[in-house]
Amino acid sequence: MIDRVRLINDFIELVSLPAASKKEGAVAAHLCKKLTALGLEHEQDEVHLVTGGECGNVWAYWPATLPDAPALFFEAHMDSVSPCGGTEVVRKDGVLYSDGTTTLGGDDKSGIAAVLEAVRSLREEGAEHGAVQICFTVSEEIGCLGAANLDKKRLLADYGYCLDMGGSLGEIVYAAPKLYDVEVTVTGKAAHAGLEPEKGVNALLLASRCLSLLPASGRLDEETTLSVNTMSAGVGTNIICPEAKFVIDMRCRNSAKLDGLLIKIQKELTAVVEEGGGSIAFAVKEGCPAMELGKEHPCILLASAAARALGAEPKLKTSGGCADSNYLCGYGLPCALLATGMSAIHTTAEFLKEDDLYDTARWVRQLILEAAKMKK
Repeated sequence: MIDRVRLINDFIELVSLPAASKKEGAVAAHLCKKLTALGLEHEQDEVHLVTGGECGNVWAYWPATLPDAPALFFEAHMDSVSPCGGTEVVRKDGVLYSDGTTTLGGDDKSGIAAVLEAVRSLREEGAEHGAVQICFTVSEEIGCLGAANLDKKRLLADYGYCLDMGGSLGEIVYAAPKLYDVEVTVTGKAAHAGLEPEKGVNALLLASRCLSLLPASGRLDEETTLSVNTMSAGVGTNIICPEAKFVIDMRCRNSAKLDGLLIKIQKELTAVVEEGGGSIAFAVKEGCPAMELGKEHPCILLASAAARALGAEPKLKTSGGCADSNYLCGYGLPCALLATGMSAIHTTAEFLKEDDLYDTARWVRQLILEAAKMKK
């Protein structure tokens, strides 16, 4: 069974380590020691050669005793939002806090600690199991860099589970959006604002006409958002603005629908700018692929069965955010996003209930046990 004391101590030990994005080396080294103690094969990949970080993703593999059972993949990220590392954990009334000078680091050490303890408990019991693959990724907080750059040939599992979401036992995200960041450059013509403004074409005003076509709320429908959150323009108060840039954040859980919307927006903005005498250019960057699992996908059904076995009714959800699970799905591994109890993340007020951490470890353990009852 899950050792609650050991689990919490592991968590406290993890969050005490430096863990800023691209500086996860101490966490990776610590996890390699833990995996060695567990008797698991492990290694680091070389994504840091691409990301510029201290280390790569940490991978581990637990060979099956039941080779016909589905192989499972568990993932959580090693970095945390700053200020982080050196965290002094304060325990009060069954809740874990930082001392207020750093984030707690439950995002995402809660997922890491839960996976380690779940596997440790099953190994101690000698439980029969299918193959288990583990990956602790780097630099999730600055664009899922570890997941975005991993070698998909390393993925050996049938179903994956990303432990990186607020909420409690049974909360499962089965769909999340594809993301495009579209950098729009509107070009006009400079002229003196006081002497001959008529000779200029104001790119800032043309850009504002473009923005007026977009929804003020940022939401188009239940599964689609489109918003502008950064903009730069102008070279001086006395010069007609020659260039304006803004970035559109576009997301939709339906990939084909998002692609169609991109084409539509490009056409509409081009027409507005050219009508005003300017020109426009688009640089489209795909932020992440969509996570498009249905409620009845075997990956989701397995997570639901494990939650029910622990007395929790599954709560299936969609998300407007992007996580490592998006990339894993994009590589062809069906991967759900599971709750770990993290709360008030990305702030120094972050906290984690001890019961939620315990339940997360129980859930991972039960997933492995439920999969052991199945055949591929």
